[in-house]
Amino acid sequence: MDEANEAQLRGSGRSVQDFSPFCEGDVEPRLNKKINVLIDSTSDYIVYLDEEFYVEWAYSRLPGESPAGFDNVANQIGHLETLSITQLTKAQREPFARLLGEAMARVIGGGKEEEAMAVLEKAGAYLSARGLENARLWYLKGAGKVAAVSLVIAVGLLAVRSRIANPQLLDALAILAGTMMGGIGAFLSISGRAESIRLDPVAGERIHRIEGMVRVAVGLLGALFLALAIKANLILGLSQTWPHPLLALLIFCIVAGATERLVPGLIKNTESSLSRERKRL
Repeated sequence: MDEANEAQLRGSGRSVQDFSPFCEGDVEPRLNKKINVLIDSTSDYIVYLDEEFYVEWAYSRLPGESPAGFDNVANQIGHLETLSITQLTKAQREPFARLLGEAMARVIGGGKEEEAMAVLEKAGAYLSARGLENARLWYLKGAGKVAAVSLVIAVGLLAVRSRIANPQLLDALAILAGTMMGGIGAFLSISGRAESIRLDPVAGERIHRIEGMVRVAVGLLGALFLALAIKANLILGLSQTWPHPLLALLIFCIVAGATERLVPGLIKNTESSLSRERKRL
């Protein structure tokens, strides 16, 4: 076997007898990882964060001589790192990874497993808090994007409506503008109860943005149903006698978008009315 094939079989990693000389910016030869943040090192071991803020470690003990509690700590670190992939931003990863690295340094450096696990509990609490904050932000961003577009469209429709005299077209534009205002109502509802909305940070940014957008879309549909019902005089039959019927319509549509129970209640009432009419016939 030639030297090139023999080198490939051996791999590119090299054994290290003394880890103490390595500093941040060096390449740790055992794993071939760049030391981005050095957590701890002695002649026997090294714990550091790589360029992507994952915890790396190496030690010079023989196989089977792992420190007490090492396996449990290593498994928990791997578990928390996996959960953090979809939850944390790049800026949030470093303090989280430092806690994980500190836990590994405790157990490799001869500390008790309980001490390392206590640090991992703090890391888990940090992950849960930041992950939930990010999930709320993603949800609000998705909802806010649709609501902002709805507001712009509503303003445009109202501007066009002010230049038109055709009654049927005026009604159509009023209904469409009211529908768009339902998105504003939905966003106001989401913003007011953001802390009580159940979210799963592990699902990641994309799904939370989609959920926020869907919630506003439901508000738009609710406002459309209410606007049509008002224009058809199915509810609020005195709407045409109001001093400002268009403003009243827009306000009711905002309420319809914000209130999840309003439109289902109206649908039930409509179904009941239709059932009574059929019985009479």
